[in-house]
Amino acid sequence: MDNEITYEQPLNEVIRVCLRLEQLFQQIDHALDDHSTISTRHLVTLIINALHLLDRPDLKAKLAKELSHHLTNIMRLEHTPNIDRTEWQKIIEQLDNLSRCFIDSSGKIGRGLRDIDLMNNLRLHLASPGGGCSFDIPMYHYWLHQSSEKRQETIQAWLGEFDLVRTATELLLKLVRDGAKVQSKIAVHGFYQELLDPQLNLRMIRVMVTQDTPAFPEISVSRHFLSIRFFTPDIEKKPVQYPESIPFELAYCSS
Repeated sequence: MDNEITYEQPLNEVIRVCLRLEQLFQQIDHALDDHSTISTRHLVTLIINALHLLDRPDLKAKLAKELSHHLTNIMRLEHTPNIDRTEWQKIIEQLDNLSRCFIDSSGKIGRGLRDIDLMNNLRLHLASPGGGCSFDIPMYHYWLHQSSEKRQETIQAWLGEFDLVRTATELLLKLVRDGAKVQSKIAVHGFYQELLDPQLNLRMIRVMVTQDTPAFPEISVSRHFLSIRFFTPDIEKKPVQYPESIPFELAYCSS
């Protein structure tokens, strides 16, 4: 709903990375519409942030494992009544192909970008506040002064290195969110807690509140326990627990 704010709490490492990547890709898409030099700088910083996030050598194996996990679960739905078999088969093929691609590919994700000398210099200098000035990397300064068409062409080529992981991210998050079981809850005096069934195999918890709710939640989840504490927002001071009861929607996102 348009009048809701959704707070998402990932419960495993892969989903946590996927949520961070999703946010980066959303920012990249927004910045692509602006062809100014300042926007290009922002795009480069976002690309480097994505590379840092994807730097772990074991991430491909973890993504492949998560994709295979969902593939196994979806294959069990074959005899579910009224299932859309065309969509079911499409998702199975996507999951299988993506998993195989991660397993069969060599090196870290974004390997092509890591072999670019300019990108390596940018990763070094942009880590410093205000880095990337003309005296840091003259080549970068030169490139930024090329036409917007040339800069966009280079940016699109760089972004192509993320096509596979972006597709996997979007699919995994869609499956996790679409498979959620949603229940209405009440946080009494701003606090809610419950015991969890460890067999649920949760991937994520989502808390939805209306935009006019004068509080925000902090979510704490373990294998057996969930607690949600709502706080009164205060930009300048430490927030305090909201004293009144708050209705909210709770989504259990399992595999």
